[in-house]
Amino acid sequence: MLCMKCGAALTEEDFCASCGADVRSLKRLVRISNMYYNSGLAKANVRDLSGAIQDLKYSLEVNKHNIPARNLLGVIYCEIGETVDALTEWIISKNLDPNKNMADEYIQSIQANQARLETINQTIKKYNQALLYCQQGSEDLAIIQLKKVLSLNSRLVKAHRLLALLYIKTEKYDRAGRELKRALNIDRNDTLSLSYQQELDEIQEKLSDKKEEKNQDIISYTSGNETIIMPATYKDNSGANVIVNIIIGLVVGVALMWFLVIPAKIQSARSDANQQIVEYSDQLSARQATIDSLNQDLENAKAQIEELSKEPEVEEVTEDSADKLMEAAAAYNASDREGAKALLAEVQAEELSDAARALFLQIDITLNPETYKEAYEAGNKAYEAKNYEEAIAKLEPIVQADASYESGYALYYLARSCESVGRIEEAIGYFSQFEQLLPGTERANYSRNAVRRLQEQLASQSQDQAGQPDDSAQDEEGQADN
Repeated sequence: MLCMKCGAALTEEDFCASCGADVRSLKRLVRISNMYYNSGLAKANVRDLSGAIQDLKYSLEVNKHNIPARNLLGVIYCEIGETVDALTEWIISKNLDPNKNMADEYIQSIQANQARLETINQTIKKYNQALLYCQQGSEDLAIIQLKKVLSLNSRLVKAHRLLALLYIKTEKYDRAGRELKRALNIDRNDTLSLSYQQELDEIQEKLSDKKEEKNQDIISYTSGNETIIMPATYKDNSGANVIVNIIIGLVVGVALMWFLVIPAKIQSARSDANQQIVEYSDQLSARQATIDSLNQDLENAKAQIEELSKEPEVEEVTEDSADKLMEAAAAYNASDREGAKALLAEVQAEELSDAARALFLQIDITLNPETYKEAYEAGNKAYEAKNYEEAIAKLEPIVQADASYESGYALYYLARSCESVGRIEEAIGYFSQFEQLLPGTERANYSRNAVRRLQEQLASQSQDQAGQPDDSAQDEEGQADN
């Protein structure tokens, strides 16, 4: 424990040995914070996660520097599926105490798994979409979205609760009970889940009472070894009564068919249709965006080709490649992938202009993703082996085709490779592009620092051709790779 005035280590005395400050209140606050931490830890051990969260929040309100309490709060958030809140607590913990902090291992375990990060992102999007469907009154679509959310993250308690609430609203009480049971298995004393369970129990009790009232019209008694069941009131159904009862039964059967079976069929068909409409809309939107982008690139390429065609020194082979590229783009827009691939194979990419070559690469990466994947893996291996010239040769066409390839890693490794071989101006351009593409990430922060450092290095080289290697660059490289 440190003194709040001078920062010196405190002893068992009620005053600071260094500055003489009265530290009794400080020690009392630390004891209260530790008491709430111990209470939260005990509740977490018996899976009372809601109570543990509340106690740990109290502990941090009293002493925000209680690192074990903050780390435990992050672990509990992760246990109930709130990964974003868990990362927030761990990042704050790491900033408060960067030395030998378990929060650093927790953060790395999540950030090192790109698939898990993408799953977290998809979970948040789908859960928000389910909330929007609930606000719009589309309970069926909301249930479908929540099922997808739970398939991605089965420990998200709030998704189990919302799904149970929708099941209660749609009178699917058995399914609601199962979802509430799953939520309570994760967090035994979740207040909302318990209140929903109580409401569900009351509804089922009322339904059970109604069923018992119907059974009161039946009398049963035992005669010897046999149990005889008969109506409480015996009626002679002979003759006209039999016919009337048959007619009433037919009417009731038709009514049940009309009011129960047919609406359920219609609702099921509508739900399936709505789901298909949503999926088709997403596909059409994505395809339309791709078509618009390719059309724009095609127009730019046409304009570039027309300008080049006016120059007398343009070679016939360049015009042939440009024509093949235009035909390939037209075939791609017409969804003729095989035709487009065949035409694209006849194009000499090195003979094209910059705009036409950009169009060629964008179409090629869509039609031949395996080629670019192999090139990216080869470039990545070359970068890790410090063979930077080969890494540049492999990664540069990928970045020209799609700067965001592999979540921007191709662009980032290309910038690092250019920096390593001394192509400073190209490295500055690629680092700036990466910072704009993925702002706010750790590598974006490194890219911003690298741009500033390389610009200073470039300015220094212009004044003095002889320079020393920057040790801070090596330190930043190690931090960025971590």
